[in-house]
Amino acid sequence: MNQQANSIRQEEQGDIAASYKAQRAKIMNHYANATERFLAAWIQAIEHIGPEYFECKGIDNFNEATDRDQIRPDWDAIEQRINVCSIGEGVFIGAVMSFFNGQWGAGICHCFGCHGIGDAANRLELDELKIVIELMSSHIGW
Repeated sequence: MNQQANSIRQEEQGDIAASYKAQRAKIMNHYANATERFLAAWIQAIEHIGPEYFECKGIDNFNEATDRDQIRPDWDAIEQRINVCSIGEGVFIGAVMSFFNGQWGAGICHCFGCHGIGDAANRLELDELKIVIELMSSHIGW
């Protein structure tokens, strides 16, 4: 009986190890191209918000960016933009800016009555939601 119990435990441990390895491989695969996916979504967000609200560093046009640090938000221009935009636009801008600076983005969202991701999801247009989802699923920190 002890030998049979040990065999079952070893089999269970093997299953757990295999499951862990499979999950780890899935995560590694997901994040293998995260930098490129994030940049593509960041560029989509810039196109949606307006390129005039971003600064290009070392490039002439935001579409030339090969790194997200080449296109950063123009803090002052964004602050001016949120003074005249709709609730939906403001929430989208805040959600996007939260990937650049969490406190700033949350503050923008809060100004538009958005207090969490569920609130944001309810206020975003489908194309905006898709951009935020891609930013979220490929974000590995700024």
